[in-house]
Amino acid sequence: MEDLTNNTINVTESEFLNKLQELKEREDFLTQKETVLAQKEQALQAAKDAMAQKEAELNDKYVHLQEMELHAKNGFPQFFEEKFAAFKKQLAQREAQCVSERETLEAEKEKLRQREVAVQKAEIQRDRGYADERARLDDELFSLRKGQEKDLESKRASALTALEEELTVERVSRIANLGKEIADRLSAHEAAIQQDKDELEQKRKAFLKNQAELDELRDELEYQKQRLRSHKDRLEERESGLNLEVDARIAQRKHSFESEKSVLNDEIARLRESLKTSSALISNFEVLKHKLGDEDPAAVLLKLKTYEEEINTLREDLATRPTQEMRDAFDRLTSEQNELKLACERFSEENEGLRSAARAQSDLEMQVAELTDKNKSLLRRFESVDADNNRLMEELKRLQSSYEREQDREARIRDIETPYVQKELPRAVENVEELQWLDGIRQSCIDYGLRFPRRILHAFHTALKTSEWSPVTVLAGVSGTGKSELPRLYSHFGGINFLSLAVQPNWDSQESMLGFFNSIDNKFDAQPVLRLLAQSQKAQAEGYPFGLKDAMNLILMDEMNLAHVELYFAEFLSKLELRRGMKKELPFLDVKLGAGIQPYQLPIGRNVLWAGTMNQDETTKSLSDKVLDRGIVINFPRPTTLERRRQLIPLGDQAPLLSRRLWESWWCRESKFSDDQILPFKGFIEDMNDALSKVGRALGHRVWQSIEYYMANYPDVLDAQRKNDDAGLVKAMKVAFEDQLVQKVMPKLRGIETRGKSRTDCLDRIRTQLVNDNYTIIEDFDLACEFGYGQFIWSSANYLKDDESLNGQTGNNASASEASMLSSEHAGLHYRSAAGASAIPAELSVYASNSARELWQLTTNEIMTVLKCDAKEAKAIKSLCNATRES
Repeated sequence: MEDLTNNTINVTESEFLNKLQELKEREDFLTQKETVLAQKEQALQAAKDAMAQKEAELNDKYVHLQEMELHAKNGFPQFFEEKFAAFKKQLAQREAQCVSERETLEAEKEKLRQREVAVQKAEIQRDRGYADERARLDDELFSLRKGQEKDLESKRASALTALEEELTVERVSRIANLGKEIADRLSAHEAAIQQDKDELEQKRKAFLKNQAELDELRDELEYQKQRLRSHKDRLEERESGLNLEVDARIAQRKHSFESEKSVLNDEIARLRESLKTSSALISNFEVLKHKLGDEDPAAVLLKLKTYEEEINTLREDLATRPTQEMRDAFDRLTSEQNELKLACERFSEENEGLRSAARAQSDLEMQVAELTDKNKSLLRRFESVDADNNRLMEELKRLQSSYEREQDREARIRDIETPYVQKELPRAVENVEELQWLDGIRQSCIDYGLRFPRRILHAFHTALKTSEWSPVTVLAGVSGTGKSELPRLYSHFGGINFLSLAVQPNWDSQESMLGFFNSIDNKFDAQPVLRLLAQSQKAQAEGYPFGLKDAMNLILMDEMNLAHVELYFAEFLSKLELRRGMKKELPFLDVKLGAGIQPYQLPIGRNVLWAGTMNQDETTKSLSDKVLDRGIVINFPRPTTLERRRQLIPLGDQAPLLSRRLWESWWCRESKFSDDQILPFKGFIEDMNDALSKVGRALGHRVWQSIEYYMANYPDVLDAQRKNDDAGLVKAMKVAFEDQLVQKVMPKLRGIETRGKSRTDCLDRIRTQLVNDNYTIIEDFDLACEFGYGQFIWSSANYLKDDESLNGQTGNNASASEASMLSSEHAGLHYRSAAGASAIPAELSVYASNSARELWQLTTNEIMTVLKCDAKEAKAIKSLCNATRES
């Protein structure tokens, strides 16, 4: 019986599936028909536009002909008839041809309308034919599904019971293993502490031994110092005695010489007396010889002279010849002199030795002083090390006690996982289109009293969507322009959890932003951002109704450049970049819970978006290339007119939470552009990169990849791709590409010299590219070159003012898509309006009135002459003038 029932159910299900397949095929066929009709309508509209353009051209030519007719009638009627007869005939034929083509197009349009009515009737008939059968099949499918759900519920209950038993067994085994592992780690830790104690004790003993050796050396030095001092005293005493001895010996020698001199004087006196005696004898002899008279007087004189010479010789010999006592005294004094010289030399050597000993003693005294200072320093160091050791031991005991309690980790994790949003928020429906959602946010902001340019809102939304390539979106501009309000209102009216994080100037690590372990209170002080990050990665459950894993969250780092972003956000940047390309597993951020405790692993999920605001003044830090490459910088324009806010309207309740599934459905994960669509923009970047290489600022692969990814995710681009609107796609791609030029490329030009070779080889070439491709950022580019004090500094967003003024003129009744179309058609012009003739300058209306013509009859050259504008602006105003004819 059961088999028969199952077969019947299978047959019914197969029939039902066949019917559903048939219905799906018919729906596809009708969809194809609708697509063909839409394409034909587009072709018809294009033909109508072409015909309107031709009519405008014919009108221009007709006006020109009228002017020529007036000139001809005034002076040359016959020449006019002869010259323009053939041309009038040809013009009439062309006019008749255009009228016939228009009638043909109207007939074709009527046929298409009748065909659309027939298709609608066929759809109604189809729906009536299958309504009853579909209801019956729905009832059968409902009953079958209900029975299967009951079976699944019973199986689920049994499976849950078995799973809980397995979990209980696994929990008990894991608790036992963890207890054993904790005991092992504790014993290892205690062994390491004991080893450290032993090492410290050995170091202490070695230090005491060194100190004892130093004491011994100091005593030895003191003893040597005393010996040297006594030796020095003895030397000084001996030196003074030596001087006295030398003086005494000199006095003795002087006395000896004086006694010898007196002896010699006595001898000389004696010799003189002897000489006198001899002279007397000689005279007596001469007298005697004379008396004798027997000898020759000459011989006697010769003998006498000989005797005198001998006497003189003997006298000189007697004067020069020392006595024996003198020779003995001389020999004795010579020997004493030699002894004194030897003693003096010996004393000199002893004196030199004493001087060297004194110098060595002074060196030793200096070494003693140095060793004493070193000893005092070592004592102070020992006391510091001992105190530090005691402190570390106390800290170790405290940490050991906290480590021994594993329940502290669970308490710290509970502090981290305490929900930041402690109320259960409703979820939004999942059938909202992206542009409709953005228009709702913009309209809600206007109702609240703040008006943001549509282009900035779309740029901010697209930058958040491309967080896989550019994780951080930075809003820069003049203070008070709504940089902080845009993320807050975007989250409030869009249904996104929002947290504003006020960055402090003293932040130097991720603990400053997330929180840290407070060792005094023995608890983890979790900051709100950490609690929101932990809550965003937990799903809703019966015991945890505040889970936000299925919702989107936005964290705003307000005034993010008050501190260095690379310090407190560096780990996040690395993990966010590492997340790129990962599918299921996500990178973790380790949050330290204290010494000896395993850190808390915080997943970096894709449902958390990061944004920041920055001002540029003397109190802030500049962003490095690392942050600029991994982020998108959106500049807010300086307001031209200051808006009044008559009343402060309450913000109201937050919109239902936007689901993560819906957000990811808006997310385009791949580029769907064809080569013909994307290569012009890629070539533009490559040419710009060639110019940047001249000044050493070349772009990398990541910049172009993020630009293409941004363009692929731009809402207007996605809408144009869904509608197969080629013209709208080209315009939207150009707007998105221009946004990326401002957000990704222009910050890379910061600091380039705006004169000399850098200006000609780089900046002028880039400006030429912008002018040739008709981009609207040329004014901001020129300002960056002029007001940067000789360097390129991008600090304006005047290209957004046109979009802002356009939004102000269209008001609340104009749709966002109409504003985007007008902005893209007339970007960069000074005359814009959705009302047509209201934007036409008054002097042009006066000129047309004076020449007795309508506005649509004026030519482009006349508009350029009257308004003194370029051809581009004149062409735009000419299109506005032509619109007055249709009205």
